[in-house]
Amino acid sequence: MTKTTLSRRGFLGFGAAGALAAGLGLAGCASGNSATSNTPGADTQNGTAAQNGSGVTFKDTNTSESVNYTPGEIAETIDCDICVVGLGMSGLAAAVQAANNGDRVVGLEITNVTGGNGIGVEGMFGVNSKMQQEQNITFTPAEVISTELQEAQMNTNGAAWAKMVFASADNIDWLQEQGVKFSGMVDDYLGSGIVSGFHWYEGNVASVGYVPPMTARAEELGVDIRYNTAGRQLIVEDGKVVGIYAQTSDGDDIQINAKAVILATGGYAQNREYIEERGFNWDNFIYGGTPMHNGDGLVMALKAGASNFVKNSTFNCTNICGQGDNFLWKADSFTAGITGAGMFGTGGFPIWVNQDAVRFINENFAIDNFEMQSVPAMTQRTIYAVFDRTILETVLAADPDKLAQVDVITEDDLAVGDTLEEIAKYFDLDVDTFVKTVEDYNKMCEDGIDTEFAKPAASMMPITEPPFYAAKLNQWYLMSVGGIECDINARVVDNTKQPIEGLYAVGTDGCMLYRNIYTINVGGTCNCNNINSGRTAANHAHETLS
Repeated sequence: MTKTTLSRRGFLGFGAAGALAAGLGLAGCASGNSATSNTPGADTQNGTAAQNGSGVTFKDTNTSESVNYTPGEIAETIDCDICVVGLGMSGLAAAVQAANNGDRVVGLEITNVTGGNGIGVEGMFGVNSKMQQEQNITFTPAEVISTELQEAQMNTNGAAWAKMVFASADNIDWLQEQGVKFSGMVDDYLGSGIVSGFHWYEGNVASVGYVPPMTARAEELGVDIRYNTAGRQLIVEDGKVVGIYAQTSDGDDIQINAKAVILATGGYAQNREYIEERGFNWDNFIYGGTPMHNGDGLVMALKAGASNFVKNSTFNCTNICGQGDNFLWKADSFTAGITGAGMFGTGGFPIWVNQDAVRFINENFAIDNFEMQSVPAMTQRTIYAVFDRTILETVLAADPDKLAQVDVITEDDLAVGDTLEEIAKYFDLDVDTFVKTVEDYNKMCEDGIDTEFAKPAASMMPITEPPFYAAKLNQWYLMSVGGIECDINARVVDNTKQPIEGLYAVGTDGCMLYRNIYTINVGGTCNCNNINSGRTAANHAHETLS
């Protein structure tokens, strides 16, 4: 039995330099309240101060500072038309649109840089754009809308999809008018989508093509950007939101009087309460996005009477072997397969067993949508991927260097042993049940048919050749998508579905396109929503509240 000793901080990752962009990109799904183009890395699990080049000056914790906030002496009072809270993808779109409309705009950014989780987004969805027309790429909005409704089993708002999809080409044109740069490449997100609707940003990442020009445009239009300033509490009078209390990193309280407040804080992915409410086990949880996504927008909205949509929200989350204090990539830390970039975290030849040492699923279930891979974590306390040396060598045959790494890896979440009994004992699994589970599966491999869960025979390999491995699968969570219930105009609604006047939620704070799972078969729709919801909120506020 291999005893594990490597420090947790020294282990994490499936790539290195490209890992952040690959992870945060994921078909254009990202938005945020904080940003950096290189080093996301606060100790979010333990709540230590996060000052590592990411621009974070607040304490990065697993809860929202807005929960118990009470404004003290007001150091400054600001009057504006629209206050945008968070300047990631959707927040920048909202701020620029509002300023274009002639509104006085204040933008609050909790860090000292814009972009949020959006820094790694590679592009966005669009249909009938000029770029597509020039490249003779044709498909209809109805194809996308009907597919998404089918994928959601009709449990979503088709009107919201239609509003966004039909506006997508105009949104791309508008972004270009504001200075956003696209590479000109339009595809099906590298073969993963059903249509060629993914428009790539210049440099293939928003930290090059989107964030700098949109930030510059906001400044040019006179948006009053307050860096190192967090939204803390909405000001509500007679059921109407009329402003927000904010707090600087120095502790100064600011009162911002506004006709409308647009929440664009990037979600609740670092908030333990809401992660557990969503169904995940925090002990198996690794946050992999940029810092300061503590659910501030969600907390403020709920305190103002918003409907809680957390249990129906979705997420950008994959499986990974290993645990860490926070997001730390190490180029030679581990093999891609076991960390989840290969077949071990997403299924394939290994079998998955739960805390009861029994198999519970066809491990290839996520083959059509890799975002589904973490869903079983909400039905089990713990999941282990079990395999042998033959499976490992088969999967990593093309990468002998990474195969060699496995021989020297030591980590709490990986067991290596000469017998099945050894690895079962390592994780305190029932030995007899574990051995029977593997033996029963081996018999099915021999017979060429999975009589339990119908796993394809081509993906079945017996687990017979030592050493044997068991990799504990943790959940590597990039971002939440949704949480604050909204209507199709991005207005926050209460428990009776009535809009709360003066309050909007955009991007991943208020996304209502998906239910429980991110249907990633049409690449870039989440970021398309970031832009569309930001513009929609700004325009609606301008038209109705002026």
